[in-house]
Amino acid sequence: MTLQALQQTTPYARLRHDPDLVSEREGVALCLSGGGFRNALFHLGAVRRLNELGILCEVKTVSAVSGGTTLAAHLAATASLWNDRPLDSETWEHEIAAPFRRFTSENVGARAVLKGWLPWHWNSNRPVMALARTFEERGLSGMPLQALPSRPEFLFCATDLVSGTQWVLDRNSMMPMNVATAAAISSWLLPPYAGDKGHRLMLADGGLADWRGVEPVWRNHRLLLVSDGGDGYQPKWGRSMFWSISRLASTISRHAQLFQKRWLLASMLSQRLSGAYWGIDSASTHYQPEPSTRFPGYSAALARDVIGTMRIDYDSCSDAEAAVLENHGYMLADAAARAHLTGFREAAIRIPHPAWLSEQKVRYALRNSSRKVFLGRGRLRALFGRRHVGLGSPFAAETHTAVPTPVLSRT
Repeated sequence: MTLQALQQTTPYARLRHDPDLVSEREGVALCLSGGGFRNALFHLGAVRRLNELGILCEVKTVSAVSGGTTLAAHLAATASLWNDRPLDSETWEHEIAAPFRRFTSENVGARAVLKGWLPWHWNSNRPVMALARTFEERGLSGMPLQALPSRPEFLFCATDLVSGTQWVLDRNSMMPMNVATAAAISSWLLPPYAGDKGHRLMLADGGLADWRGVEPVWRNHRLLLVSDGGDGYQPKWGRSMFWSISRLASTISRHAQLFQKRWLLASMLSQRLSGAYWGIDSASTHYQPEPSTRFPGYSAALARDVIGTMRIDYDSCSDAEAAVLENHGYMLADAAARAHLTGFREAAIRIPHPAWLSEQKVRYALRNSSRKVFLGRGRLRALFGRRHVGLGSPFAAETHTAVPTPVLSRT
C-alpha cells in the first residue's frame, strides 16, 4: 500500500492558516525584527535604501519588535518627511540617519538593568519605566500612542505572559502611554510590565511571541518586507546551573525563530505570501539571479562570523559598528528588492559609509563586538552622566555635517 496526500485541506485549517482565504489583503507591510541597537542600525540602513527606491513611502504598516521599535518610534516622529515622497540622500542623512546614530551611541540600558536586579523592584514597573525615561531623555519620541500617524500605521509588538499571545500597542490602544514607553515595553524582559487594574496583563519582550513582527500583518497585507536582524546565537561552553538554564531558554527561543523563518520563506517560495526578506547573517551574493549579476555587499563569511554575531543589547555602539551595520542593511535591502520586487524607481546606490567597505578593516574594528559587558560600555555615564542631545532636540541637526557618498554602478 502506498500512501498519498490529498491536495486539499479542511475548512478549519484554511481559515486559520491560509492567507489566500482572506479577501482584503492589500498594502505593503514593513516588519522590523528585535535585537537591540545592533538590529535597529541594520534596519536603519535597510529603510534608507527603501526610501531611495521609493518603496518606503508606499508602506501601509510598520510592525516592529523589541530593538526594531526604537527605529519605528523615530520613523513615526519623522513620518511627515518621508511618507508622501522619497527624501533626497542629504536630507535623509541630516534629519533621520545621523540623529538615530547619535541615539545608539549612548548606553541606554544600564539604568533599567540595574533597577531590574534590585529585589524590591521585582513587583513593580519601575525597571521598564526607567528604560522608557532613558529613551525619552536620549531623544526618542514622547508622543502619545493616539497621536501616531494613520499612514503608515505603526504597531509596537509585545508578549502577554498571562495568555502567551502577542499584544499590539498602536494608535487605537486603550492603554494611556507614549511611544517611548511602548518601545520600552516591547524591548524589556524581566520583570514584565503589569497593566493597570482593568487589564490583567504582564507584557514583556515582543520577540518572545514573534521575533520578526510578522504575525499582525501576514494575513491582511499584500506584500511583506521583512528586515531580520537575527538572534546572534553563538556556540558557547559552560558547566554552571545558571549557564544551563540560560542556554536552555536561548536554545528554545532560537528554534522557535527558525521555525517561523522556515515557514515565512517557504510561503514566499510557494508564492502563498509575496514580498522580500533579508537577514543580517546573509549576503548580497545570495540574491544574485546569475553569476554575471553583481550586487554590492559584504561577503557571506563576514556577515556570518562578524556582523551576525555582534552583541544584542542597548549598549553604546561605536562609530565603526554603526557604520558597518547601516552599510550591511542598506546593501542587503537593495539586493532583496532587486531580486524579489518590481515597480520601484531606479536610484543610484549611495553607500552610507564608503570608508567601511574594506572587510579587513571591518574585521579588525569589530573584533570585540560580540562581547557583552555587565551594564554595558559607558555605564557610569549612562547612570550619572548629563542629558544627551538626542533625536528630538532642536539642536541635534546642528551637530551633523553631511558627508558626500560615492555613487556605485552595478554590473
